Amino acid sequence: MSRKSAYKQVLSIGTAVVLGFALFTGSLDGAPRLLSPQSDEQAAALAEKQSESPNRTDDEADLVARLESGTASSTDSEDDQDSGDGSESATTDTADDASSNVTPIDEVENPDLDRARGVYLSSIPDYAGNPYVALRADSTHPLGTPSFTLDEYERATEEGCFKKFSKLDSLGRTRKALACVGPESLGQGKRGDISRIHPAGWHQQRYDFIPGQSLYNRCHLIAWSLCGENANRKNLLTGTRYLNETGMLPFEEQILDYIHDTGNHVLYRVTPMYNEEELVCRGVRLEAQSIEDHGKTLCFHVYCYNLQPHAQIDYATGRNQASGD
Repeated sequence: MSRKSAYKQVLSIGTAVVLGFALFTGSLDGAPRLLSPQSDEQAAALAEKQSESPNRTDDEADLVARLESGTASSTDSEDDQDSGDGSESATTDTADDASSNVTPIDEVENPDLDRARGVYLSSIPDYAGNPYVALRADSTHPLGTPSFTLDEYERATEEGCFKKFSKLDSLGRTRKALACVGPESLGQGKRGDISRIHPAGWHQQRYDFIPGQSLYNRCHLIAWSLCGENANRKNLLTGTRYLNETGMLPFEEQILDYIHDTGNHVLYRVTPMYNEEELVCRGVRLEAQSIEDHGKTLCFHVYCYNLQPHAQIDYATGRNQASGD
């Protein structure tokens, strides 16, 4: 064999080797690629990712790259999730903005049901001439049995006086208030003006068949005389004169008299009860229990009707008229 023929043969063999290597590595397009130890399934998944829409954000692209490389930490997935857990945060309140307590403990999701206490608005009997009706009553507690939790009772026992007001709901409605009242919490001096407060559903009208003529009062959940809270929007709701003076006041005076007579403390909660998205509550629940004697002297759980004899109220808006009844 001549030297020229030998050279051609070596060149042919070299060319075949190069072409074979190129076909094996898939680099005929001239862009050399490293062989990967990944499986066929991993290769297919990676090819699918690479074919996805290029419109993802830089952050998403970066996250995908780190996921592919195995360097993304658990923090990335946690950051992408909603951090809200829907839990309630409670604070001890004094007045105005300082007296905020977060959301719905229960009644906002379904105003007809106080979920934590098992009381349905639909289970309240129709008004029959008495301004209130006892709830969970028995022979031992004819005025009803309150449903305070052990934590609430222990807080009153350990801390003494405190007050907590829920923030207004999404409709601007006043919600529940909880307080431990005693000699230290009672209102002092003269009560201030609250006329600038207009609770949800406030459409005032005057009728000559109502004492004082005004249909609506700005009803305190926790009476000023018991806690000293006055022009606190979270402690005022649209209530009838009948609710304020005939329904709630006798029970507030019962608590006040007990405190004056004994110097002891009372755990007290007031819960407005709304029908669906109506702005004016149908009534309020009052729960009270004396602390030092574990409810032996003072104990009640009543529902007071938010109505006015001879007046017709549109609870959805608060508008009203004489009923002619």
